[in-house]
Amino acid sequence: MKNKNTLDNRTALNKYHFPVPKNSIQRIDRNTSPAHIGMLRNAIDFIVPENTPVLAATDGIITFVKDDSTIGGPSPAYWNFSNFISIMHKNEETSRYDHLKFNSSNVKEGQKVKQGQKIAEVGMTGYTYIPHLHFQISIFNGPNIWTDFDTLIVEDFIDS
Repeated sequence: MKNKNTLDNRTALNKYHFPVPKNSIQRIDRNTSPAHIGMLRNAIDFIVPENTPVLAATDGIITFVKDDSTIGGPSPAYWNFSNFISIMHKNEETSRYDHLKFNSSNVKEGQKVKQGQKIAEVGMTGYTYIPHLHFQISIFNGPNIWTDFDTLIVEDFIDS
């Protein structure tokens, strides 16, 4: 059995709230997505309806916003078309929220956000089969923010 905090199986240090309203969650999927392999193995999908509010899971600073894509579908060909937001938190952990609705972001890079603040809405952009929020907590382990990261395990969410 591996140590809980080895690089490939490390648990998040911060405590995170649900990134969508709890009463909107139809299912939480931690292990059936075909895209959740390698660096994305600890990502979590919150199966919710389109237009569900996306909430900052804890306080932080917006580091990236992409919300100009209008396409998505059940093919890896759509991989680069996901709208998403990234937030930097304490302990050098970053949350990422993917498959956001076109033009639904109401935050900008450099903006401070509070836990529970609405940052966007769920859409169907990028590589996706059904409406859901792809959520991950990451740490960076190299100079390239797009390829040099590892996802962390989020064991439990705080019920707001």
